[in-house]
Amino acid sequence: MRASLACLSILFLALPFGCRAPEASTLSQPALSVSPSGLGSADLVLGTGPFPRLGQTCVIEAQGWVEENGRKGRLILDTRKRGFPATFPVGVGRVIQGWEEGLATMKKGGKRLLRVPPALGYSPAEAGGDIPKGATLLFELELMDIR
Repeated sequence: MRASLACLSILFLALPFGCRAPEASTLSQPALSVSPSGLGSADLVLGTGPFPRLGQTCVIEAQGWVEENGRKGRLILDTRKRGFPATFPVGVGRVIQGWEEGLATMKKGGKRLLRVPPALGYSPAEAGGDIPKGATLLFELELMDIR
């Protein structure tokens, strides 16, 4: 009886702390492979279509964050919220180097997490007010189509 009461007491003491699901911002990110340039990437969904070729137009949905304490921080880009995907020719310098490198080895239909170091991201002149100087950026890119 005493043992049962002791167990119940411990349970009731632990209840206020509860068992809650972790918040999205505290979930761990997948392990990234790092290229010689310093770009980190992890495939979230493997595509089944072709790879983009130089000059072809990529249509992507993208979300981007400023990295803060090794995690997704402030949201700086969300193509779904703005209502249309990003569309650009690949390999001709229309997007940041981190995107060019990360997309080059993605197949159509794939989704990838990119960790873009400052050297492969926006220059101070391009960054504007949303992106701090020298910031590392995190992006989730989904390659929707190649034209």
